[in-house]
Amino acid sequence: MKLLYVTESVPNRDPQLGDGSSMIPYEVILHLPADVAVTLLTFSGPVPVPAELRARCETVHELAPRDDPAAFVRSFGGLAGLGKHRRSTPSARAAAATLSGSSEATLIHGPHALFLSHHVAGPVVLQTVDPWSIRAAMDTDIARSLRPAYRLREHLAERAERSLPARARLLTVGAQDAAAWSAKLGRSVKSIPNGTSVAAGPRPDRKAPVVCFAGSLNYAPNVDSATVLATRIAPLVWREVPEARFVIAGRQPTAAVQALAGPHIEILANVPSLPDVFNGADVAVFPDEHGVGIRNSVLEALAAGLPVVASPVAARELPPHPLLTVEAGQDAMVRKVVEHLRAPRPPHVTPGGLLDQAAGAVRSWDTVAAEYLVEVRAAVAASSPAGDLSGTSRQL
Repeated sequence: MKLLYVTESVPNRDPQLGDGSSMIPYEVILHLPADVAVTLLTFSGPVPVPAELRARCETVHELAPRDDPAAFVRSFGGLAGLGKHRRSTPSARAAAATLSGSSEATLIHGPHALFLSHHVAGPVVLQTVDPWSIRAAMDTDIARSLRPAYRLREHLAERAERSLPARARLLTVGAQDAAAWSAKLGRSVKSIPNGTSVAAGPRPDRKAPVVCFAGSLNYAPNVDSATVLATRIAPLVWREVPEARFVIAGRQPTAAVQALAGPHIEILANVPSLPDVFNGADVAVFPDEHGVGIRNSVLEALAAGLPVVASPVAARELPPHPLLTVEAGQDAMVRKVVEHLRAPRPPHVTPGGLLDQAAGAVRSWDTVAAEYLVEVRAAVAASSPAGDLSGTSRQL
């Protein structure tokens, strides 16, 4: 199959400049079967196309986005999608039209690139981590000022999504988001959760028990979570375990997050390996009060064999897991954290232990890529005169 894969930014796993959105196409492309010939159309930025991605793709086309001032004006001060207007250039529309014409199907990733669905030919699948109208609604809820502007932004996002081509198959990560987006748009939406991998190593020596939190630290819900952990949960934990250390790790911490650092609170910026953070901790805590989609860092902590204490928001859509405790109240979270900190921690994982159970619950990127391919082939089959899906399963 010849697949045109369009992404709103360069697919990558960069510890500082990457994010959940850039991670998905990076992993999916690398895990697609060899008989899928991938043409990548993306927009240049601070991260170059990784060498392994260039080697996997037949061709790579990088486009220059529009500069920020011009995009800001075109987007009515950011209300009508600044990211979209940075990418909505004549060269982008022309490239999408030309490259899709020589491909069997097109897969477009990211809310800021979905507008290109109006310019591609043939079968098309659209994927976004967080449907932009739902993300905008969350931003409206969090906003402490300018709420009318946020509501207008939410309305404009939903209007743009309603205009997406009827032939396009819609994908998102979380099942709850898929159901909400489907209800908003009155059309079918499929959820394909992200993958992860088991990445546990030897337990390093440490002088004090460690609690960790991980996530993108320039994302408002994560900033709130880190603040709750450092200012509300940590003081209660210290009453029971005074020597406990807290590690807050992730990319691009804001000034508000950096200000949380103290004698027993460490802020780790742009860590190259989150598994190393998890391997050095006794328990991960995710006290999220806001958020959409499925939390990748919870999955990664569980895959590393680390006990996790999470709020219902942080554990949204996650199945029961031997290492996962979900607590709605702050006092209950603290009690569980203290319990983990006081428990003996094995220096290594033994066969049949909790890590083996965690490994059995891990969702691989091979599985994820295969599910994306099912959707692409279903789009191709639906575009045929008979709309016959019977051949799809035979090809997989």
